[in-house]
Amino acid sequence: MNRFKSIFTCALFLVLFSCENVDSSGTCVDGIQNGNEAGVDCGGDCPPCLNTFTIEGNVQKGPFLNGSSVLASALDSSLTPLGATFNTQILDNSGYFGFNNLQLPFSFVGIRADGFYFNEVCGEQSAAQITLNALLDLTSAGPANVNTMTHLEKARIEYLVAGGMGFSDAKSKAMKEILAIFEVDTTQNFPPAQLLDIANSSYADGVLIAITSILQGYRTVSEFSDLMANITTDIRTDGTLDSPTLGAKLRAHAAVIDTNAIKQNIIDRYLDLGITVAVPNFGQHVTNYLNNTSHTTGEDIIDYPETGLAGTNLLNATDSIYSTANQFYSFAAKRPNDCVGLSVKISKIGGSCTYCWFYSLGSGQNWAASSYDATTYSQTYTSLGLDADLSVGFESGTFKLEFFLNGNNVPYRTKVISVN
Repeated sequence: MNRFKSIFTCALFLVLFSCENVDSSGTCVDGIQNGNEAGVDCGGDCPPCLNTFTIEGNVQKGPFLNGSSVLASALDSSLTPLGATFNTQILDNSGYFGFNNLQLPFSFVGIRADGFYFNEVCGEQSAAQITLNALLDLTSAGPANVNTMTHLEKARIEYLVAGGMGFSDAKSKAMKEILAIFEVDTTQNFPPAQLLDIANSSYADGVLIAITSILQGYRTVSEFSDLMANITTDIRTDGTLDSPTLGAKLRAHAAVIDTNAIKQNIIDRYLDLGITVAVPNFGQHVTNYLNNTSHTTGEDIIDYPETGLAGTNLLNATDSIYSTANQFYSFAAKRPNDCVGLSVKISKIGGSCTYCWFYSLGSGQNWAASSYDATTYSQTYTSLGLDADLSVGFESGTFKLEFFLNGNNVPYRTKVISVN
């Protein structure tokens, strides 16, 4: 029986290792612990001994949906794949997954999850799938959660370990570097990324929600995935976000996300699953990021093209002086999705006109106009579709355009134009 067990063990290692380096004296297949073996026919000059591990955790962006796929890959201490992989599925809409009794020669694994997820910013299921990754040492206590922070740190950890740093130190360093990008205090003790959980209520869990919400913003699934990929590439070798463009993308969405709505979306999602959660004050971390980051504003979450159906687009940020009165200009805006609503209020601030602007009824495309207020000389246009345009003309004067998102009464952007 022992002899059979030894032969079986060597066969298993054909997946994880090659048996060609097994001690030629035959002691690695004799069913006896001898020589410098750490166990029966394993360790020392024989293949490493197998250890049994169980993995449990949740995949969260918002939580991944039931049925999403999860892959575990066996790694050695240098994080090199050994060739053995194990597959499972997420078992419920909280994102829960598990692997039982994995036989591994090392305690290191890579986890990859592919699936649809709950978008906590918009409060709806994603329109497409994303991938999230994690690197884990299974000797560490606690759950094996997979989230945006485990994903962002992966390439950085691999780079540091390849340079000779131990896994634990590399993971800690990568975490602090990611926190620094989002202006989170790195002097305090912070748990590993795989222990963070958007369904829990600690300070650190709030940081995860804040970073996840900033990354998601009002982006489409493809935009979110592209941003994550570009950040991981940027920080891989030095741990800092060097691209001004990526920094501008983060700041643009952080400035306009509705943290109260996000909090309620998370609460409602878990209530639908029969789970009551206490969402921490993650808004403080978003505010702290905005107040302290060196990332500059250089991007708008809504696209206002330079031209539209009627030529020059009044909503574009480039121009503010228009030379021709009583001529049609374009009023064009392209929203990324229905998650972000847009209204534009026009007000007269200078000039002698009474009915100061006009639009072509036949040119209307996905704008709804309120009644003109002759007392305040103002009118509001609300976008009804993702791609909206309208032909609008002005009499001579100076006008203020205020841009509002999701019914907010404070404009996120203001533009003053002069028409001669």
